[in-house]
Amino acid sequence: MQKSISQIFGKSPKVYISDRIILEAKRLLLHSTANTKEIAYDLGFDEPTNFIKYFKKYTKKTPIEFRENYFPA
Repeated sequence: MQKSISQIFGKSPKVYISDRIILEAKRLLLHSTANTKEIAYDLGFDEPTNFIKYFKKYTKKTPIEFRENYFPA
């Protein structure tokens, strides 16, 4: 019997994918020297501004604010 993503992970496919994208974005922000534009394109966003809005929607911080929170200037 096949199980759906919702049954396996307890969340919708959309939420599961969003969680994975945000997790990967955080990983790239903290463990690479790539700028926001490069990360946006690496994650499949057509425009860096779309990535920034998406990231802020889920984390309440911009990618730069997130990075600066871990690596203060």
